[in-house]
Amino acid sequence: MNILAIGYGDIAQRAARLLTADGHDVVGVCRHPDNKPHINGVELIAADAGNEQDLKKLLYRREYGAILVTLTPSEYSAEGYRQGYVVPCRHLQHVINGLDYSPYVIYLSSTGVYGQQKGEWVDEDSPTKPDSDAGKMLLQAERLIADLPVTSTILRCSGIYGEGRDFLLRQLQQHNVTLRDSWTNRIHQDDVARFIEFIVKNPEKRAPLYLLSDDAPTKQYEVYQWLAHQLQLEVSSEVEPGPGPRGSKRCNNKKLRASGFSLKHPDFKSGYQAMLKDSL
Repeated sequence: MNILAIGYGDIAQRAARLLTADGHDVVGVCRHPDNKPHINGVELIAADAGNEQDLKKLLYRREYGAILVTLTPSEYSAEGYRQGYVVPCRHLQHVINGLDYSPYVIYLSSTGVYGQQKGEWVDEDSPTKPDSDAGKMLLQAERLIADLPVTSTILRCSGIYGEGRDFLLRQLQQHNVTLRDSWTNRIHQDDVARFIEFIVKNPEKRAPLYLLSDDAPTKQYEVYQWLAHQLQLEVSSEVEPGPGPRGSKRCNNKKLRASGFSLKHPDFKSGYQAMLKDSL
């Protein structure tokens, strides 16, 4: 099928490699396609997801079987998240309402829509009461996608990590770490891309919402201490109580596992091994 990737960043590129290998044609949309790597089977088009006319031209020029939407904030503020997520989703809703065909929409969201702070378990049915402006904008965008007149799947990802997403390693190497007694959750970027391919390939698995997270929620301080040990770096033994700036919750991926999908990296130790080899 023809697949449109709106917001052609790292996750979309990884998914595109898998999807083109399966025989699909992918059109990647971003503002600066000249800066993106060449992938066989991918056509790159310069367009702005925040411009409804640009989206209309894209969706009217050919029929797409699926649309992958992976957005980023224009800046890290409430307005930045509104412009980066809510505005494009509202425009996409308007355009899809006028189509004479029905694409399947896959939308990448975040567990930032949860506001739990005390180590509670969360899943697809948990209440979403974000306590940050960013989380509120992300939830607004989700609701626009859920209200589309076509089949859609929202992928609510926990902290995405992997090649190029090495914030924790850099913090350790710069000795800029505060250990906290709070729960953290993550999903490897390759598993996100692989799950996108999985639900494209298996239409019967296209549920409205999946929480994408690995099998092992882990205390923040335990992650840092393990990484420090692997890197042979010193790290403080002092652990601050409380949830920290990103809250404290545990993501339950039972629905992901029940779908039949198998994680390549079921915990952070598995996922960080290749990154650590490059750092040593």
